[in-house]
Amino acid sequence: MLSFYNKILIFFIICFSLLIIILIISQIECNSYKLNVFNIKNEKNSDKFKLIFITDFHNKVFKNSYEKLISDILSVNADYIVLGGDFINFSGFQSKKNSLGVENTYAFLTLLLNKIHENKNYNLKRIFFAFGNHELRLKNRTDSLYLTEEYNKFINFLKTNNIYILDNDSYKVSNGITLYGLSLYDGYYGKIFTKKLKFKHIDKKVFDETFKNINQDNYNIMVFHKPDYAEDFIDYGFDLVLSGHYHGGLVNFPIVGPILSPDFKIFPKYSVGHYKYKNGDIIVSSGLGEHLFKIRVNNIPEVVVININ
Repeated sequence: MLSFYNKILIFFIICFSLLIIILIISQIECNSYKLNVFNIKNEKNSDKFKLIFITDFHNKVFKNSYEKLISDILSVNADYIVLGGDFINFSGFQSKKNSLGVENTYAFLTLLLNKIHENKNYNLKRIFFAFGNHELRLKNRTDSLYLTEEYNKFINFLKTNNIYILDNDSYKVSNGITLYGLSLYDGYYGKIFTKKLKFKHIDKKVFDETFKNINQDNYNIMVFHKPDYAEDFIDYGFDLVLSGHYHGGLVNFPIVGPILSPDFKIFPKYSVGHYKYKNGDIIVSSGLGEHLFKIRVNNIPEVVVININ
């Protein structure tokens, strides 16, 4: 018969072993990726196209370099690539030189652009960039000359490489399809227990002040980094909302599903995958990178491919 202390010891050994197994699985998954394909029906008109949606890169380093990832991205032969934000790492505390996490993002995007230009048969029409909370946090930090210079450098990199910035802006990708990007920061991002998170919904007035005369006959796509507000956009007439931010819920248990968002929301409603809301579609990517919690279990990083049919 085991003593009480031996039982406690065995319990801790089992828990420690499970933790080690989880950490090993997490490291394997963090350095993997998949292409996740969604087919979405455009019921407003006959326009169709294929886009690649990449979000939450977070200055990521892949152990096997970016060559294979970029090769798989280009194999899709999409019409458009949409970069959905959080490509840099900026927690808000960095202010010293060389403390901003962006060098790997430059390397990845530069290699991607070079491979696109080398491939004469690739029919990509345009690349778009929409802000995530990390870019918006950097944009709003005006108290550091270094951070201001780094933000300007990043924006100039995008513009120089003809990447269209969807910063409270829209782009007509065809006669019947329009792509939008809304940049909201103060009060819309923050941990659930902080005062920074003030708004649970996007007021229609806020939306109307930015975008006027939305053509409801068009198929309208909104790129907004945080999925919590996706239902608001569909209520305001959008047909498809593209988001990321929640990194797939970090750990995805069978039956239970994703358990935690990076802002400490338990069992987030929209964390990864394709959701239907009223007559609209919501696609949330688990993203490619990690930030505060470098943990993924049953939650492989992804590049999303969307066929608008």
